[in-house]
Amino acid sequence: MYLIYLVLTVFILLINLAALGRVFTYYFADAQIARASGTLTLLTSLFFIEHFVGLGSLNWVWPLSTLCSIAILFKHWKTGGWRAELPFWLPFLYVFAWRFVFPDIDGQSEHLTDLAFISNYISGSRLPPSDVWLPAYKFDIYYGFLHYATALAGRILALPAGLAMNLGFCLTIAFSMSLAWSVVYHFCSITWKKFLVIAALLMGGTGVSPLVPILYSQTDASPIANTQAAVNQLWANTRFTGLYDQQINTPAGAALFPKVAESAPRELPLETLAYYVYLGDLHPPLAGFALLFFALALMIKLERTQQAKPLSIALGASLPLLLAVNAWNLPLQGLLLLAWCGYRRHSGQSCYFKHLIFGASLALLLLYPFINSYAPNALSAGFAFVVSEDHTPLRQGLAIWWPVLWLAALALSQGKENKLALWCAAGVLLLLVGMEFIYINDPLSGSYNRFNSTLKWWSWLYPAALLLLGSINLSSQAYWRRCLAAVPLLAVCTYALPQAQYWLYQPKTSLGQLAGDGWLKNDVAHWAILKHLRSAEKGLVLEGLDAGSYTAASAFALHSGQAAALGWPDHESLWRNQAPFIQAQADKIRAFYHGNLPDAGPWLVSQNIRYIVWSRFDQARSPAAFALLRQQLTAQYAWRILLAENGMEFGVWEQRN
Repeated sequence: MYLIYLVLTVFILLINLAALGRVFTYYFADAQIARASGTLTLLTSLFFIEHFVGLGSLNWVWPLSTLCSIAILFKHWKTGGWRAELPFWLPFLYVFAWRFVFPDIDGQSEHLTDLAFISNYISGSRLPPSDVWLPAYKFDIYYGFLHYATALAGRILALPAGLAMNLGFCLTIAFSMSLAWSVVYHFCSITWKKFLVIAALLMGGTGVSPLVPILYSQTDASPIANTQAAVNQLWANTRFTGLYDQQINTPAGAALFPKVAESAPRELPLETLAYYVYLGDLHPPLAGFALLFFALALMIKLERTQQAKPLSIALGASLPLLLAVNAWNLPLQGLLLLAWCGYRRHSGQSCYFKHLIFGASLALLLLYPFINSYAPNALSAGFAFVVSEDHTPLRQGLAIWWPVLWLAALALSQGKENKLALWCAAGVLLLLVGMEFIYINDPLSGSYNRFNSTLKWWSWLYPAALLLLGSINLSSQAYWRRCLAAVPLLAVCTYALPQAQYWLYQPKTSLGQLAGDGWLKNDVAHWAILKHLRSAEKGLVLEGLDAGSYTAASAFALHSGQAAALGWPDHESLWRNQAPFIQAQADKIRAFYHGNLPDAGPWLVSQNIRYIVWSRFDQARSPAAFALLRQQLTAQYAWRILLAENGMEFGVWEQRN
C-alpha cells in the first residue's frame, strides 16, 4: 500500500510540474527552461505573499491543479510531447532510487539540519516562521528558499517533513540535470555525447576519481570493510586536499603526494552533484547548482533564439534569487553575467541590458520582505587575500582540477574561430586563479580558513566548467579534439565505481521508508517513542545532547512534527552570532541527562518543556541517571513507560497539568 502511495505522490508531482512547464512554453520554447521558469515564478510569488500572510495548509490545491494539468497535457502528450519530460524524469528516477534505498534522515552530515529547516516552513505560518530548533526565536538567520519550496510541496500534498525532504531532494537535482541537458542539447546532436556530459555531472567526481585505486589499498575483503572502503573513496573525492591526502596508504600514493610536516594541512573541499546524491543533504548548494545551470541554459538559448525578452528577464532575475538560495554564489554568478554581457558586446550582439535590469529589479522586489528580515541577522564576512600557507598545494590542486584544465586547453586550442570557447575557457581559468588569491573571511580559521570558500566556490565552478567546456569540445569539428574531450569526462565517471560498491555492500535497513525515520522505527523502543509523540498534543520536546552538532539530538521531535527544546547548539550559536545563552542552555541539558542539574523539575517547567524523551541513546550515555531523574521529576512530570525491556524502561516524561 505504501508503495502505491509513493507512486501516486510522484505521479501528482511530475504531472503538475509538467503542466506548469507547458504553460510557460508560450514564453520559453525550451521545455526545460520553461519548467524551471514556471516553478521559480510560482515559488517566488508565494514566498513574497507569505511574508504578509501565511497560507497554511494547501492540501486543497492538488486535486484541482492535477485535473487542470491533465487537461493541459492530454493533447500535447498524445502527439508525443511527453518525450520533452524525459530529461527531467530520468534524473529524478535515478536520484529517487538512491533515496528509496538509503532514505534515512539522521544525525549524519546535515540531514537533521535540513529537516529542521523544512519543519520551520511546513505549517504554512506567516514568514519568517518560528525556529523549531530554538522555538522562542524566528527562523530569520539563514537563506531558506529551497526548504520553503520543499515544504510548500509537502503542504500541498500533506506530506510529513521527512518525505517532503527526500522528494524535494530528487526534484532539485532533476531540475539541475534537465537544465544541463538544455545546455548540452544546443551543442551536441549525437546522443552519446549528451549522455556523457550528463553522466559526468550526475555520477562523476573530481580528477581524483581515477587516482583512487593507486592511492588507497584495502587489505580486508569483508562486507563491512568493503562498505567502509566505498565510503572512504566517495569522501576522498570531495575532501582530498588537507584530509584524505593525509590518509594515503600506498607507496605510489605517498610518492605522488608526500606529506609536508612543516605546517598543518589546509582542508579545501569540492563537492560534486554525485557526492550529494550519495550524501542525501538537501542543502543550499543543491539549489545553487540549479540556478547556475538555469543561468547557463538561458545564456546559451539566447545565442540561438529571437525570444530575447522573456529569456533575458529570467536571466536577470536569476541573479538576486541567490540571496535567498545560496548567497555564497552571488559574486561568482554576478561575474558570470558580466562576462556574458562582455562576450555579447564584443561579438556585436545585444546583451539586453534593460530586460536584465527589469528581471533583477522584479526579483529583488519580490525578495525584499525576506531580505528585510534576514539581512540584519546575516553573518558579516568580507573578502580577504589568501596568505601563503593557505594556498592549494600544487600536486593536490592538479589532481582535483586536471579534467577542467584539460578541457580548457582544448577549448583554447580552437582559437578565434570559436569565440564562445575562447571566452568560456578564459573565464574558467581566470576564476580558478582568482579563487586562489581571494576568499571569504568567515568565522572559521586555521586549517579551515578557506574551507567554506572552496566548498562553495570550487563546487560552483567545477560543474559549470564540465558542462560548458565539455559540451563545446564535444561539438568541435575536429575529430581529435572530440576524442580528447571525452577523456576527462570518462575519467571523472570512474566515481561511479565506489558508488556501485556502496550500493552493493551498504546494509539497506530502511529500504523504502522515504519519510527518513526508518533508522528510528527499526528500534522497537524508539518506534514506540516516535509513535507516541506523533499522536501527542503539540509541545516542546527535550532530548539528550552529546556533541554540539552531528548527533541524533532533536530527531524524535523533528520526525514527529514537534518542536525541539534545543537543536544542535553549535549550529544555532554560529547562526546567532555566538549568543552565550545557547551553549549555557546546552550545558544545562547535558547536566540534566546525567542527573546533575539542581532543581531540574522547576527549571524544565520554566522553559515550557512539555515532553522529555528517555531513549536508548540516553540509557547508553548515562544509565544511572534514569533513577535520579524519576525521583527529581515526580512533582512536575508524569513518567509514561512505552517499553520495558531487560529491566530497562524507555518512554517520555509528560508535564503534569
